[in-house]
Amino acid sequence: MKKTIFSFIFFLLLIATPTFAQFRAGLKAGANLSNMSMNMSSVELEIYEPRAGFHAGMMAEYMFSRYFGLHSELMYIYSGANINPEKYLQGLELPEGTSVEGYVSMNTIQLPLYAKVKFTLPDGLKIYGMAGGFATYAPAADQHIKLSQGGESMKVKWSLYDPNIRILDQEESNVYLQQRFNGGIALEAGMEFSQGLTAGIGFRQVLNNMAAFGYMVGGGSVKPTTKMWTATLSVGYYF
Repeated sequence: MKKTIFSFIFFLLLIATPTFAQFRAGLKAGANLSNMSMNMSSVELEIYEPRAGFHAGMMAEYMFSRYFGLHSELMYIYSGANINPEKYLQGLELPEGTSVEGYVSMNTIQLPLYAKVKFTLPDGLKIYGMAGGFATYAPAADQHIKLSQGGESMKVKWSLYDPNIRILDQEESNVYLQQRFNGGIALEAGMEFSQGLTAGIGFRQVLNNMAAFGYMVGGGSVKPTTKMWTATLSVGYYF
């Protein structure tokens, strides 16, 4: 008897899924706030501060039922971090009156995949929550530095993917060297309106070590740990 009941329930689920299955695609864009961290031998360097950016791309949704589905995106994200001059210059001897400002700019292509839950409120408004992971590739990322002294200034920029830095005919190792491919966790929650419009807030955290450089210390190599988080505010539209 129990087997018969379970078989009947399973049959109902099979025939119900195609009834509610729905695929949609649309566009999504918004603003973001991101920051990076660098840790060396369990010591947090604290040289970075949050920086504002933007993002835009495509999104797609496949709902298996009224409540559960999958969501994916292909997103261009401009993000990065501002440099804290006090921490950045700590331990360096510069001429008196010299000031430094700068930031890290990152251009990335991100592909997240979420498990999605959605609920409809009595007035027709829908709320959703998503959790999953993302992979990211960075075609370009640069560190920008501006040195100022006595009314004069000099701007310097170098790629985070070049192993060496050349400044004023001097070449040094790029201690901020990073890898282009990274991955992490992604979360988002928001609302969907009857016209196909959406609004949501999200959070993404890189889990792997983004650094690709090791310092030679005492005959061995010490590698920094560099990670990044991004908070997003987005609006979207399903066609």
